[in-house]
Amino acid sequence: MKSISLGEHLTFTEAATKFSVTRPTLVKVLLQLGLVQKEYDTVARENRYRLHPEAEKKRLGKRLMGPHGPFDVLGPSALEWIEADLKAILAASTFDRATVTALQALDAYDAERFTKLDVEGKVLWLVHHFPDLPVRQMAQGLGVSERLVHRYLTKRRDQLERARKRMGGRSSPQTSRKRSLKPNPRRTGKPSPRDP
Repeated sequence: MKSISLGEHLTFTEAATKFSVTRPTLVKVLLQLGLVQKEYDTVARENRYRLHPEAEKKRLGKRLMGPHGPFDVLGPSALEWIEADLKAILAASTFDRATVTALQALDAYDAERFTKLDVEGKVLWLVHHFPDLPVRQMAQGLGVSERLVHRYLTKRRDQLERARKRMGGRSSPQTSRKRSLKPNPRRTGKPSPRDP
């Protein structure tokens, strides 16, 4: 008997983590790609987003029944498809030209890097290169919460403040020490050794 790997299958939450976006953002993308539909869940007694039966037939994922109710997983081909279209869909969903321009510039920069930027790196890059980009647009464009963007911005501000204090603290004593070692002929009235 020979076992064949079906590849990596991820739940919606795991896929959202993989792509560094929130679960609702991922579901929005899945809806746009036609991979999910809203269905009534008799176990949870509420509407939930489930993998579309047609997507399961195309082997893009599986509809499963777990001990706590039904859940779905996305297959490798669906994950590749999402990864290819995710940025474009997020950019288009912002309906803001400035955000689209900023995200395109970020993508171009990230594509040239040996190691890809994480979410914090992307936020800091956008703040540095597009300082006028609103937090809301930044969060929406990256597919993360505004709260997370604010957390990274606060962390950056605190780091810059600490760096400024360290630089100020180090340079002031050195400057004053140097000045105290050099005689000032104007203050003492004595000629400088360099004077003839």
